Amino acid sequence: MRDCVFCRIIAKEEPAYIIYEDDKALAFLEHRPSSPGHTMVIPKKHGETLVDFSPSELSMVFRAVQTVVKALEKTFATTMLTIGTNYGELSGVPHLHIHCIPRFPDDGGGIIQSVVYNRPKEDLKTIQERIKRHIQGCPPVLTWRLTYCS
Repeated sequence: MRDCVFCRIIAKEEPAYIIYEDDKALAFLEHRPSSPGHTMVIPKKHGETLVDFSPSELSMVFRAVQTVVKALEKTFATTMLTIGTNYGELSGVPHLHIHCIPRFPDDGGGIIQSVVYNRPKEDLKTIQERIKRHIQGCPPVLTWRLTYCS
């Protein structure tokens, strides 16, 4: 998609500091980093949400996330990261992306829930019941199977 900046990065039509690439995913440094090494991992296939991808496609993207995380841990001597998946209209770019943000003591960051502040007006039991009604009416999209990669 020509109007998607991430698709243009994949096509090498837009500059980016690429740190990892395979046939299914690409990882590059965030252009407005929250932390040294703040990296975006994106699928090479354009899709806006998790349900736009097959289980095997998602598996390959998250394999790339795992590779990037291991490199970030070694590079920045940390075992603390915030990893967040963004998609949808408010994500900034309409292309599934996963932030991998190295964390450090006293970095001023918070828990991942701190990025949104919209306290529910309903109690948790009511919310649970509402979600479960929808889950029961939806066919499973993903079927997970453990496979070990060499």
